[in-house]
Amino acid sequence: MSASMEIWGFRVSVSASGRINWPNELKRMATKRVLDGHERIALIASEIGAHENLVRKWCIQERRSRGEDVSRQPLFAPVTIVSPDHEEPSTRPAMCRLTVGQAVLEFPVDAPPENLRQVIEAMKGAL
Repeated sequence: MSASMEIWGFRVSVSASGRINWPNELKRMATKRVLDGHERIALIASEIGAHENLVRKWCIQERRSRGEDVSRQPLFAPVTIVSPDHEEPSTRPAMCRLTVGQAVLEFPVDAPPENLRQVIEAMKGAL
């Protein structure tokens, strides 16, 4: 026996095993809010009671249907250690530079890993 619930005005059926049958219209609305409205995947997933990875999958499918090439996106960001030419290396700590598109983040090489993890998590949530 299956049950149903209402999410965002859509009737969503749930099988006896707990599998949710997400209506295509709800998926389109969710992906539109992420891709066009720039809302966070985590927020949308929380609102509808779905796992973030599922909503992310819908967004990838939608981007493909729009003709975007999602396969060529880098899976990592290059990190390099830089030392300005105009300063002696001993006067300034070695820095790392993280470049994503036009955004540049610089931080000391000896920055605590936990701080860097928090920055990366914040960046992932904004995508």
